[in-house]
Amino acid sequence: MTTPVDPQLTPRTRALFDALHAHAGEFAMFGHQGDTSAHHTTDADSDTLAVTGSYPAVWGADLGRIELGWDENIDHVPFADIRSEARRAVELGAIVTFSWHSVNPITGGGYGDNLAPESVAAVLPGGAHHDKYIGWLDHLADFLLSVRDAAGEPIPIVFRPFHEHTGDWFWWCPGSPAQPTDTTPEQFAALWRMTIEYLRDVRGVHHVLYAYSPDRSRIDMTDDETLEAGYLRGYPGDEYVDVLGLDDYWDIDRPLSGPEAADPRERHDKFVRILTLIGRLGKERGRLAAVTEVGSPREFAAAYGDDPNTPWTTFLLSAAKANEYTRRALWYLPWCNFDGAEDTGAYGTPTVDSPYAEDFRRFVRDDFMRLADTLPDMYV
Repeated sequence: MTTPVDPQLTPRTRALFDALHAHAGEFAMFGHQGDTSAHHTTDADSDTLAVTGSYPAVWGADLGRIELGWDENIDHVPFADIRSEARRAVELGAIVTFSWHSVNPITGGGYGDNLAPESVAAVLPGGAHHDKYIGWLDHLADFLLSVRDAAGEPIPIVFRPFHEHTGDWFWWCPGSPAQPTDTTPEQFAALWRMTIEYLRDVRGVHHVLYAYSPDRSRIDMTDDETLEAGYLRGYPGDEYVDVLGLDDYWDIDRPLSGPEAADPRERHDKFVRILTLIGRLGKERGRLAAVTEVGSPREFAAAYGDDPNTPWTTFLLSAAKANEYTRRALWYLPWCNFDGAEDTGAYGTPTVDSPYAEDFRRFVRDDFMRLADTLPDMYV
């Protein structure tokens, strides 16, 4: 049953929800985090546009530091610009998604200093920092409610809080069975539900779909049972999740030699397996599925095929189209084209002078993929 988390969705957000369900399995969209805020091209505001002739079909931005009332986010992008770019994305027919890298509620630390014992317990009802966290949610709600189009109508948003919770590097993480934190899966689920209930029921935020996105690297794939259990660790329930997402750098950015070397064919098989899982669970539970973050296919992924310059098509596209369930993953979103990340799997899209540029064009222009200029109307 395809019931949204919020039964009071605005008409346009409900239209997007229905369109995503209607198109599941028909095509996948290419997304990109910070597409117009982090780019190397000087004659365009998007590397994706420069290489392919179109903007992405899904536009991502992060809301980290909104909780502190800052004017700019964790990546030093003004929130006013995030708001205006969301409007531009929707005018192009694209979809907007926001992640939220909040600071630690106890220490105030961000990346590299985001952990402290009992952090989740501290913000749950009765915790020492519960009131502080509610204040964070008020800042968040104020911003979400301000993201509107030229007519003043709320812009539909896919919101992805508490991502990669199966890891152990953010304050909200319960971790994995092999590497648990002091936060229990039940506490994580309570944090998720409390957050959604406050935004939806107290603040009246009704233009948001909610995406759940575990990190692949800590999910045990020994067998199908452990795979599903690992993916659903901390799951807050179908009634609190619209999108079954996945963050996967692990299967795409591995060394080809050395003590941590991996076999690209084995990783491709595992990538297909976990895509199959989210697609199958999505179909069974009436949820959407998406690859909410994905590593940038480079040398490792290219080694899966015969041509060293075709990682996007030979590794990523072949996995996306592998079976009826992998085809249900509605978008793939690489991270930002940050300076200094060019040689890492966290780098986003190829630039015009990249050896992978032509293959990237083939990938996004495949009949199964969509950019903003090939996307059907998702809001009617």
